[in-house]
Amino acid sequence: MERMSHMILGTGRCAEHPYYIDRFYVNLYSVEELCYILVDKAEMLDQEIMQRDMVRWLDEECGLSDLAHALYALLNQKGSTAAYVGTILEYVCLYSPEAIARTEEIVRSNEGLSPYERHKAKADYLLKEKRYFAAMEQYYTLLTKLSDEDRLLQAKIYHNMGAACAGMFMYERAAQWFIKSYEIDGRQESLLLYLASQRMNHPDKEYIEYIAEHPEYHDASLKVERMMERAAGAFEGSDENRMLVTLQVFKEEGSGIFGNTAPYYDEIERLTAELKEKYREYTV
Repeated sequence: MERMSHMILGTGRCAEHPYYIDRFYVNLYSVEELCYILVDKAEMLDQEIMQRDMVRWLDEECGLSDLAHALYALLNQKGSTAAYVGTILEYVCLYSPEAIARTEEIVRSNEGLSPYERHKAKADYLLKEKRYFAAMEQYYTLLTKLSDEDRLLQAKIYHNMGAACAGMFMYERAAQWFIKSYEIDGRQESLLLYLASQRMNHPDKEYIEYIAEHPEYHDASLKVERMMERAAGAFEGSDENRMLVTLQVFKEEGSGIFGNTAPYYDEIERLTAELKEKYREYTV
């Protein structure tokens, strides 16, 4: 029986000169690539994506005059970002109507964000892409702009700065940011990650003594042990940083209630020590 292949017909032509989106550090050569960015990075989009240079590129480089005219009309009428994105996606028909509607809704919800929240979203994107130093620079800059009235936003920033430091194996610094976040908004996730960072940064004996000196952290420490047990399984046989796997476990489990404490695996200790040594060699 002959196998049928599925083809996706391109819209317009491939550009000789790419369009560079500095927000995402990417060159685009076709409208399909643009559509992928619009859907994949929908939570990052705002009015900055609505550029006349982009419309001119679609017209002159991709040969999409009809689409360009529709987008020019939106720009002239000061249309919304959601309408701009939706117009492109609907014209190209690369995604289903449901996916397009979902993308428009995400973009529409982001239009109500404050400038500070948009700034944070940019930093969060860098964090997600594991560009930790760049993310930290953005977070630091944003903190200098916030007032005392923005305490809850500060807490979220401190939390994500902790995650960035953890990604760079800087567990002591990560712990400082996580506890700073927890002291502001009392979010359980920040406390758990604070203890996880402490767990990673100290020998077993020191960590146990620390928990004994802080009985208020006892229940949370049991949750951390359970989460790290799960992370051990995910980490086994890979080169990933166990702390990053633990972060994923926290994301999946949230603040659910776990059972009794679990043993801390010697194998994980060995692998973690190796990763720390590699990191030291890298930074020398």
